[in-house]
Amino acid sequence: MEGIVNFVEAFQSIFIASGEVFLELLTDIVPMVLVLLMVFNAISSLIGPVRLEKFSKFLARNKVLSYTFLPFIGMFFLCNPMAFSLGKFLPQRQRAGFIDAVSAANGPMLSLFPHWNPAEYFVWGGIAIGVQSLGLPIGGLAIRFFVVGWVLCLFHGFVTEWIWVFLAKREGIDVNA
Repeated sequence: MEGIVNFVEAFQSIFIASGEVFLELLTDIVPMVLVLLMVFNAISSLIGPVRLEKFSKFLARNKVLSYTFLPFIGMFFLCNPMAFSLGKFLPQRQRAGFIDAVSAANGPMLSLFPHWNPAEYFVWGGIAIGVQSLGLPIGGLAIRFFVVGWVLCLFHGFVTEWIWVFLAKREGIDVNA
């Protein structure tokens, strides 16, 4: 009987600890994310969609910028899923790579910009809480996560473009449309 009681108490302690973490996130992180969303929505409203589109067309001229900075601008100002719409300014051959780069950017960008994709913030938040519980600062980790994320976005973009062009040519699709 004592073993069952110990098991139930241990089982309940998991949910008690989870509830404490949830309350901590609810009082610390959620208000910050909501304020960030409001601020960046206000900034994008002030800039205006026409200027954002012109800037996106300018960035689309360079492949490196279209797989790094264009996803950043899209996610920063438009958030998920509207950032994908900036792919319309890219040539057909780069669109698949752009979509992959935007998708790959979600995780690393959350380390510095929690408004990026609030639905996925809890992945970074869990990592950050674990690192902080060890007594380590998370600033350096966030910056490293951010830099490595952009290198991977660039890699994702080029590899996906290469694969798409290869398959499109094999199927007889015009890749320069």
